[in-house]
This record gives sequence, structure tokens and C-alpha cells, in this order.
Amino acid sequence: MEFALELPIRAGGLLLIIALCHAFAQRLRLPDSFALTGAGVLFGIAYWALEHFEPRFTAATITPFLSPALPPEAYLWIFLPPILFQAAMEVDTKEFLADLAPIVVLAIGAVLAAAASVGIMAHLISGQSLTVCLLLGAIVSTTDPSTVIALFRRSGVPDRLIRLVEGESLFNDAAAIAISTLLIGALSVVPGSSDAIEHPLGHFLFSLAGGCALGSIVGALFVAVSRALHSAPFSAYTLSLALPNLIYPLAEHWLHMSGVAAVVCAGLMASRLLRSRWPASHLRLFQQLWEYQAALAAAAVFLLASAHVSGMLTQLDALDALTLCFALAAAVASRLAVLTLCVPLLSRIGICKPLPRAHRLLIAWGGVRGPVTLTLALCVARNAALADGPRQFAATMAAGFVLLNLVCNGLTLGKLTARLGIRRHERVVQADSLQ
Repeated sequence: MEFALELPIRAGGLLLIIALCHAFAQRLRLPDSFALTGAGVLFGIAYWALEHFEPRFTAATITPFLSPALPPEAYLWIFLPPILFQAAMEVDTKEFLADLAPIVVLAIGAVLAAAASVGIMAHLISGQSLTVCLLLGAIVSTTDPSTVIALFRRSGVPDRLIRLVEGESLFNDAAAIAISTLLIGALSVVPGSSDAIEHPLGHFLFSLAGGCALGSIVGALFVAVSRALHSAPFSAYTLSLALPNLIYPLAEHWLHMSGVAAVVCAGLMASRLLRSRWPASHLRLFQQLWEYQAALAAAAVFLLASAHVSGMLTQLDALDALTLCFALAAAVASRLAVLTLCVPLLSRIGICKPLPRAHRLLIAWGGVRGPVTLTLALCVARNAALADGPRQFAATMAAGFVLLNLVCNGLTLGKLTARLGIRRHERVVQADSLQ
């Protein structure tokens, strides 16, 4: 009976905080992520203080809220699939395919470059082992599109920039999670718990391809079944709620494929088929329902994960702060380098349209980290297979990286957009001036 009462109270309290954060962010004309992160950090500080002065009260009220009887990976299992599915449902597949090459460059190339550059920079400054520092780089290599897209839309940037950021976010989580899992396996100190594999690149490509194939099939089946139910969009929405939460564990844990790729491709396939088979009014209502669902999921994981940040940051020292500053600079520089080297080359051979230099700079600066990074940091912090030193360093530095990144990049992104003069209706300059 006591547990039955606690569960709705926790859920109600979480929703209340999310609603207040949203209202506060709207009033200040900021993305929700800033208010949610601030609230989470303040909540964590209050928890730390109460734990010292009122341990019994804290253990009975706040501790179950912040540390439910779930493994840290459950944040990914529960919250990530609906966020990915909704983002994929919003994508126009024709425009997505037209910019597939730069999206792949960002989703895979930029993730690998960020993981390597951050890892090497952290290794050189902190003196920690290269493997541990590469794990840090992998955790912070994935980006959060919600903050950037909200700022982009408010600034009136061209639709293509928003499309590139959205497309990148669909697959970069898969790359970051795969690299993190591989490095955690390499660092494991528990016998028989290593996740390292003999051919990591081949396994990653197989996992990605298998997940894409599985997701495409499931997405097509979803549309076929929803049409047979003859009560769209309600029946289709109800059915779609089950889809990402079932396909993610099916792919990830039973078929050993990429759950991220499976959910994303299911959403892309469903979006493409529904656009041609549903009335516009039904499709719009379906998308609006999913927008609210995904927004709640993103807000919940952001708030719950950021509430643990303050406890991690107490372990930072001056050298760690210096390492974070150089790591952030390395992440931005590597992202810009990948865009500068690859996108002009792709445009010269006709694979994609040119991307102006100012746009490349804005995308590089707009690599803001978010809930997935915080959740991966939390997973590492509670992973008993890792030694205390590597675990503490990677998790603490990743949490600090997110806060520094939000302040330095997130708060200045709008000003940089205005300074670069990027607007939605600007004309693309001549190709010879882009390089």
C-alpha cells in the first residue's frame, strides 16, 4: 500500500516540477533545458544539504525520488525510445535523404572525432589513462538537438540547418553508446563482465545495419496494422506508444542490434508511409500527441539526471576545471574540422549541396550536450564493473562538461547566430566563396 501511494506522488511531483520549469523558461524566453538543468542542480544541492542535517527525512522522501529501484541504464530504456521515435516522425524523408551525406558525417564522423580529440586532450592535461579519457570523450560526443533547435527557430535560421541538426541527433546516440560500451568493457575489472569484442568496427556496422533493417520492417508493419484498425489517429497513437518501448529492448538485448537505429528507422518509415496515406489533419494530431509525449520524456530524464550533477561536481579540482575548458575547445574544434574537411568535398563531387562557412561554424558551436550525456555519465558512475578511479573521473568530468557546454555554447548560440547574420530567407552565396 505504501509503495502504491509513493509511486503516483513521485510521478506527480516530477510533473509539477517540469511544468514550473517550462513556465519559467517560457517567461525568460529560454529553452526548457536551461531551466530543467538549473532546477536539477538546485534539487541535488538541497538533497546534499538535507542528507547531512535531516538524514531520516531525506531517506524517506527525496532519496527514493532521485534513486529509484532501477539501474541507471533504465533511464535510457524508458526515456530514450520515445524521444527518438518522435524526432524521426517529424522528419521529411525526402529532404532527409537529400542531406544524408552531411548527416552521416555529423552523426558518425563528428562523434568519432569528438571522442578522440576530447580523450587525447584530457589525457595530455589530466594524466589519466588514455582509455579512461577516451571513455569521457565518448560520453560527451553525443549532442542534444532540443536546446539547439529551440534557439535556431527563435533566431530564424534556415530550415536546412535545423534539418541537419535533427538528422544528426537521430543516429549520433547510437555511435556514442556503442563506443562507450566498448570502452567500458575494456576498462572492466569484474571477471567475465567485459563487453569488448574482437572486431568492434564490424560489430558496430552489423548492429547499425541490422537495427535499420529491423526498424524499417516494424515501421511498415505499424502502418499496415494501424490502417486495419480503422480508428486513426487514436488507435494508431495508442499502438505507437508501445512500438518504441518494445523494439528498443528487442533489438538491443535479444537481437544484439542497435536499439537506437531500430527506433529511428521505425519512425522514419512510419513517417514516410503515413504522410502519403493519412489526411493532413490526422497526421498533424498524431504528431502533436507525440510532441507532448517526447517533451515529457526529455524533461524527465534531463531533470532526474541533472539532479545527480551537484554530487559529482564536488569532486572537481582546479586541474579538472582546466581539463574541462580544453576538452570543450577540442570538441568544438574537432566538430568544425570534420565539417570543414568533409562537407566541401562532398559538395564538390555532387553528393550534397554546399554549406556556407558561417553555417558550418554555427553547427559546430551548436553541439550542445544534454540528457543522453548525463545519463551515460550516471551509468558510468554506478557501474560496479569499473574501478573507482576511472569511474569517478569519467562520470564527474562528463557532468561538468555538460554544464560548461550549456553555459558557454548554449547561452551564446543566439548571439553568434545574429553576429554571423544567418537568417531563414538568406540567399546561398556563390560556391567559390564558401571554401
